[in-house]
Amino acid sequence: MLKKLPRKQSNETRLLYLLAWLVFLVALGLLGWFGYGYLLNRNQADFNNTVEGDDFAQSGTDCQYRRVLDGICVASEEEINPKLVAVMVENHVDARPLSGLAEASVVYEAPVEANYTRFLAIYPANVKVDKIGPVRSARPYYLDWLSEYGDAMYMHVGGSPEAIVLIKEYKLFDLNEFYFGRYYWRAPDRSAPHYIYTSSELWSRALDDYSDEDLVANYEGWAFSTSSPFGSAQGRPDHTITTSLGESELAASLKITFLSPNYIVDWKFNSSTKKYDRYQGDELQRDTSGKKIKADTLIIQRVKSLVIDEIGRKKINTVGSGEAMVFYDGQKIDGIWKKENRNDRTRFYDAIGEEIKLKPGKIWVEVVGGDSVVLNNPSPS
Repeated sequence: MLKKLPRKQSNETRLLYLLAWLVFLVALGLLGWFGYGYLLNRNQADFNNTVEGDDFAQSGTDCQYRRVLDGICVASEEEINPKLVAVMVENHVDARPLSGLAEASVVYEAPVEANYTRFLAIYPANVKVDKIGPVRSARPYYLDWLSEYGDAMYMHVGGSPEAIVLIKEYKLFDLNEFYFGRYYWRAPDRSAPHYIYTSSELWSRALDDYSDEDLVANYEGWAFSTSSPFGSAQGRPDHTITTSLGESELAASLKITFLSPNYIVDWKFNSSTKKYDRYQGDELQRDTSGKKIKADTLIIQRVKSLVIDEIGRKKINTVGSGEAMVFYDGQKIDGIWKKENRNDRTRFYDAIGEEIKLKPGKIWVEVVGGDSVVLNNPSPS
């Protein structure tokens, strides 16, 4: 039988319970307050990172340092010319969804055998990317674009016979998986040959192991706009005044018929984000992380191409000149591209001969030959 507590002791017990509850509630409130502050600061940091990489990157007034690679604002002078890593990523149907393309700063898409496409994805070496691939083999014309970026480290899995010879001849900073397999892995949930991947952690190890202090990080970049190029009352940038080709045109969407139907590329302008979203085979394309693949600037580079062997490998002219179209902010600028030699930067000029200033941010160069048709839709989609 329980003994009844004296009234005085019972009151003291109640008071202790009350104080304990008050302490618990205060602690819970403080935990909630600090937790809210942490999440708020984290969300603000994420927002700031987004703004720095996208909207803020295009501000011409508050940006002290711009990265040569893509024109975005960076925090310090040391980040203007970072070391670069270029990765060959395939686009075969069996390789999808792809990994890491949404994180690339510059991407070249060009046809290989049978007119399906492959990507040369270029990253600042200091970005964090958990998974990139599937990584595939080299082709000679990708080496010509790679040569525009100083001594960027080149990651690939083998290559055509001509490409392998040229890699040695050009003395590229080469990280062929055949010889440097420890910087790659084979995914058990994918089948060969669509199963080889790498990451920024692995390329950082390779850079620590093999990077030479004499490697050239500096290279010539494109020209970038320092204000919203289509923000004037007339809706036209300064460099697209009326010319023989006319002013800039509306371009709400863009279709490229690399290879029907699974390789048809659609880029659709998103008026909310001021970016182009990528569709592949009529589906919005996301990488394995769930991120949409999008671009701030799209460049169509029309080239001459020729099938050179029974496998269907191509020869693509990367040096010389040809037709070009530049798309950003829902507008299209007609012009030409020029490249004097392998190491020179490919540049894009409007109808009056002025270099077209690109929008800072993610840049995609779509290289199309005679087998591809490019259609742009001026009406909002």
